[in-house]
Amino acid sequence: MIGQGLTLMVVGMAVVFILLVLLVYVMKLLSFVVNRFFPDKEEEVQPKTQRAGEADILAAIASAAAYHNS
Repeated sequence: MIGQGLTLMVVGMAVVFILLVLLVYVMKLLSFVVNRFFPDKEEEVQPKTQRAGEADILAAIASAAAYHNS
């Protein structure tokens, strides 16, 4: 009885392990196929400009630091 339980456990764990390994390889194959036939389109990089709100935030931080240090 214990032997049959252990055999069933080993067979079940082996099946799960094989399915997980198969899943990893299928996902790698799918990733390769998608990247090969549907590549990402490269977008033009825009230079970053300072937003109007950033100057206000920097001024608030500077004034808080000056107040704290005085």
